[in-house]
Amino acid sequence: MRFLKHGCTILFVLSSTASIGQDKFTQQGLLWLRYYNQTQLNEKFVLHLEVDERKLLNPLRQFQFFTHLHLHYRLKPWLDVAAGTSYIYTNSTVNISLAVPELRLWQEASIIKDINKQWQFQFRYRLDERFIHHNDKIVLTEGYGFNWRHRFRIQFSRPIAQFKNNSILIIKLSDELMLNSGDVPRPFDQNRFYASLEIKLSERWSIESGYLNLIQPKTESEYFMRNIVRSTVYHRMDARRRNKI
Repeated sequence: MRFLKHGCTILFVLSSTASIGQDKFTQQGLLWLRYYNQTQLNEKFVLHLEVDERKLLNPLRQFQFFTHLHLHYRLKPWLDVAAGTSYIYTNSTVNISLAVPELRLWQEASIIKDINKQWQFQFRYRLDERFIHHNDKIVLTEGYGFNWRHRFRIQFSRPIAQFKNNSILIIKLSDELMLNSGDVPRPFDQNRFYASLEIKLSERWSIESGYLNLIQPKTESEYFMRNIVRSTVYHRMDARRRNKI
């Protein structure tokens, strides 16, 4: 696992470097609300469905809407691979009547490692193939642009409390660096730092809420600093138990 330790170090250095020396930040507050379904199909395959509504807080209006569908296969206890597709539309900040569609295919691999009896470490690499509708920030124009995006995420999690009704409280800390390649104005896409608490209410249901700090370029010398409250309802189902929902 030595290469993972070096990978974590490199990721933290890159993500820190991306936020140093920036001339100007535009602060934004957002609320992300997500429903996340995971359906166990058999011993190896799990189908994931996400519906994600993202809103600007000032003024209060929709910013983005996401749907993700992805199939996961557990190659080994410590290795998970997946492929998925996403449909997204983003509302323009210049013209509120403009919604820009994006179609996305992606693949990922995750390495999961128990550090000790408490902490779990995860490294995930995801490759996005993004088809974004051309626009001039006022109206949609003809055709789609294409680029690759490379996503590197490290995450640490551990249970911190267990209650009498067997519900469990888990803390999660993660950092994700995203880099573009292809026909793009700049390689750095964004960096996300996330801290959250998840309470597992039962085998099927849990709720997570936390703070996400997102840094993204606005121009060559200006950046968005997005302060986000993210809440997720997780719904776990097992297709092998047809009588359980």
